[in-house]
Amino acid sequence: MKSSLLHALLAFLARPVQFLLYLVSGWVPRRDDLWVFGSWGGERFADNSAAFYAFCQERLAGRVQLVWISHRPEVVAELRARGWEAHGWWSPRGMARCLRAHLHLFDCFAKDTNFWLSRGAGKVNLWSGVPLKKFEREIDNPSNRYHRLFHGSAPERLLYSILMPWHVERPDLIIATSRETADITRRSFAVPDEAVVVTGFPRNDRLRAEAVGDLGPGAGAAPVRAAVAAGKRAFLYLPTFRDSARPFLDVDWARLDACMASLDAVFFLKFHPVDATRYQGNHPNIVQLFQDTDVYDVLPLTSALVSDFSSVIFDYLLLGRPIVAYTPDLDEFISKSRSLNFHPEEIAVGPVCRTFD
Repeated sequence: MKSSLLHALLAFLARPVQFLLYLVSGWVPRRDDLWVFGSWGGERFADNSAAFYAFCQERLAGRVQLVWISHRPEVVAELRARGWEAHGWWSPRGMARCLRAHLHLFDCFAKDTNFWLSRGAGKVNLWSGVPLKKFEREIDNPSNRYHRLFHGSAPERLLYSILMPWHVERPDLIIATSRETADITRRSFAVPDEAVVVTGFPRNDRLRAEAVGDLGPGAGAAPVRAAVAAGKRAFLYLPTFRDSARPFLDVDWARLDACMASLDAVFFLKFHPVDATRYQGNHPNIVQLFQDTDVYDVLPLTSALVSDFSSVIFDYLLLGRPIVAYTPDLDEFISKSRSLNFHPEEIAVGPVCRTFD
């Protein structure tokens, strides 16, 4: 708690300089043939941004300069090893690319590339999920900081807009997976109809890869690949994050481990990138994947998915494999985190489990 408060205070103190930089960035001429990409606040190479970046490398390289922006040196190094251009947020070349880029493409918000150098660029939001949960302007929980940003008192709205200006800025274009989800997205971002385009998600093209070799080389998927290569079935548990930060795990790990042994299977779990939850057990048939693992390298290798309020269930439907909804804290999630656009029991294609038994 103390570290998050300190981080917020430092961010607030830095804002005058950063907003001045944002203002100046709008006066820099931008190049039509330069696009910058980012993902998850600059933390990862993953999700729709990564999938579309790779697609553009195949189709547009040589005609458009395609640049990945991250503040993690290991991400930059990984992409450079593939022969792709990547730079750090505040490196001289990274700043130059962000200032001159005609398009900033991201899967959350403009802070994925570099918000402070983005004024005047076209903002393309590839987004990060089908809106199973309410998000942005439609969050109706008064204790949620995003609700306070858009619907709180005047001082609250001012404070949060200073701390999170990328949430207030509307994208020029955002993609959706259907007309229904496009309507939800339009309301949540308060953009006109023409700003939301139904395209499907780039990341889901990877689920149609016909062989493991067609998938991305993500190192995070290595344990799953090894298990499958050894002839074991892979089960994957992907819980979403809780805005409330309350504990939600209700699992008898020993019983689960024994169940996996009887099925000649391995139970993999990966927590949401912003979730602080950790698996503390030590069981041979239960493996926690790194949080920055791109699950779209993993999903095609698995036999079944266990999830709760994560929109990954919609993507997994494309594989035609079993999906179990495990929602032991359903009521608390709705009351303490956020409401749902779609109730698990209304959309379930498999069992909805409220208890571990």
